[in-house]
Amino acid sequence: MTFRNKVMNKATAHGFTLLELIVVLSVLAILLSWGMPSLTQSIRNNSVLAQTNELIAMLHFTKSEALRRNSDVRVVLDADVGSWEAFVDDPADAEDVDSCLPGQLRCASFTGANLTADVTEIRYNNRGYIRSDGEDWAPETLYVQHSECQGNSQRRRIDITATGQIRSCTLACNDLESEC
Repeated sequence: MTFRNKVMNKATAHGFTLLELIVVLSVLAILLSWGMPSLTQSIRNNSVLAQTNELIAMLHFTKSEALRRNSDVRVVLDADVGSWEAFVDDPADAEDVDSCLPGQLRCASFTGANLTADVTEIRYNNRGYIRSDGEDWAPETLYVQHSECQGNSQRRRIDITATGQIRSCTLACNDLESEC
């Protein structure tokens, strides 16, 4: 074997052929296409869960502010198709919180999910109970659902008892009647 043949054999032994590269890229493309729907589903599930947790945190904050201030404090809910926002109203209208409008103690705005509620505000009294219009205490139910809901984890139900206790659970997209 000549010197030139040794150099050529050594150079070709350390690389990939075009066929090997195409096979590896094809297998990688198949694996990615198989895993992408699962990744999209997980992102949607996490989005709905994060929005639900933020709303629950806002409700807990409202209740604690009502107890601390010994007066009524309310959460105002504004839901549009594909987005929603909520804020905790300052009864004294004195607070100025970054990223919120003056007179708001806490605020949140989200897109990609729908908020469904029978009320536009939830008011806590100085004992931590929720109040509907007037003096009645009534439980409330809220739903947070992804705009393109698919599967069993992209809809969340939030139940608030008349005494202010909050409970949430995961529902299937087409499940409208299940209890938590």
